[in-house]
Amino acid sequence: MDVMFTPNSTSLAVGQELRCSARGNPSPDIKLSPAALVADQSKSGSGWRSLVIEDGWVGRTLTVKCTASNSVDGTDYSPSHSVTFNVTGEMIASLHLSTSHYL
Repeated sequence: MDVMFTPNSTSLAVGQELRCSARGNPSPDIKLSPAALVADQSKSGSGWRSLVIEDGWVGRTLTVKCTASNSVDGTDYSPSHSVTFNVTGEMIASLHLSTSHYL
């Protein structure tokens, strides 16, 4: 079972989402730590959990650990992976303009 983060970056901006995912059968439970960092900002689904970067973290270097766990035939598996990144200022939203042609 491989544990991976997306995006794979050393710098994340406020509002960006850091997602950890893993595949397995059965689908693994995903935990992010440290708990104090992820308590209010995490979202999850089947085989993934994510963290939205907060503005209070700007200028900090953070390390987040992701642990995926499941059990197959009575054997427990819990691989983990950590990522360290710098938090930068507010994310700039891209602007998409569309033009319509009227007859």
